[in-house]
Amino acid sequence: MNVQEANKIIKHASELIDYQVSKRGLLESQLFPVTAYICVSFYNSYDILYNILKKVSEKATSEKIGKESRKILSEIQALSIFYIPLYYMAGRMGEIQRNNGDPRSESEEKRKQTMFILDFWKRLASSYFPNNKLSVFDSDKKNIALDQSDIDWTLGQIIDIPKEQAKKIKRTMANIELVSYMDECEARAKICDHGPYKVDEDEILVFREILHLYNGEKPHFSWSATEVKAPYTNIAFVLRLKNVEVELDEFVSLESKPIDFTDNITGAALLTREGNDVIPLNFDILDQFNDYAVKANKELFLKFSKWDKKQRLIAGSYAYCYGYARYTNYVGITDEIDWNLTDKTMNKYVPEFLESDFDPGIPRFFRSKAKKKKEGPSLYLLPED
Repeated sequence: MNVQEANKIIKHASELIDYQVSKRGLLESQLFPVTAYICVSFYNSYDILYNILKKVSEKATSEKIGKESRKILSEIQALSIFYIPLYYMAGRMGEIQRNNGDPRSESEEKRKQTMFILDFWKRLASSYFPNNKLSVFDSDKKNIALDQSDIDWTLGQIIDIPKEQAKKIKRTMANIELVSYMDECEARAKICDHGPYKVDEDEILVFREILHLYNGEKPHFSWSATEVKAPYTNIAFVLRLKNVEVELDEFVSLESKPIDFTDNITGAALLTREGNDVIPLNFDILDQFNDYAVKANKELFLKFSKWDKKQRLIAGSYAYCYGYARYTNYVGITDEIDWNLTDKTMNKYVPEFLESDFDPGIPRFFRSKAKKKKEGPSLYLLPED
């Protein structure tokens, strides 16, 4: 990839991130300093991502990873693919902004690393998304993550359900989402929606997948180990919906019309993955999952409430950057990576964002369209001369 090709990708990535930021804006909660730790993680990603993806690329091509990740309950999916340009390029933007907005302040070595990462992302995403697209937005706000054979197999697992069963499934799903969200320091990294997959003129299938629940084996994070255990480490809720319109965003969260589609659920299936096998689960497992989720959420909340702001800031930043472990897991090198925040991050950005969650680069995302057209995209282009 040359500089001109890289700049085309930067412009497109910038449009995707602008769209997503305009939908979500800045984030905050009473427990975690979310906006602050997101900013810290961006700068840390700018430091670490090249070395991680370089090691991954020595074990498998981007194309192989993308194609083989088109499956039920895959760690690498639309959200983890979007992590690559979002985190790294936002961190790069911030660093350049701090150097008077001059892209030439990026070293020649770092520019080469940036082009490598953009090339990795392009080849990965175009292999994962149908029709060589790079994102959910490019795919008409659909996340078609499965091939037809997997869709056909899943349709064979769907069971017609009454309204009360649909309510129980939705309630359990919401509780598992909550504990997954809490474990990720109030982020949705463990959750992935995909679809819609057409069943007939009126019905579609949608999937909500949740990964890395603590089942008593190796915890995803050091703090993930709770007294209560999940019956399985992952679960996919597959819902057959009638007369529902669905769109998804880059964070693979689903928006529907009607918003509450409980009454539109005509059938469902529960699935889990063990190695290469996807296994249907009986609906009786819902009670165990619900009990786990409610108790684990309380445990995690109490654990986090005893931490000070610095601990929460570091944990959130770490969790965001550990999202790249989905790639090192794929090639079996996760234990070879030092996932701790870099010295630069710890000495410069952690102290800074303990004091304020304002970053001088973030306002670039909120400029008017006219200003972006005049001044250039939010993500700085590489110098071409």
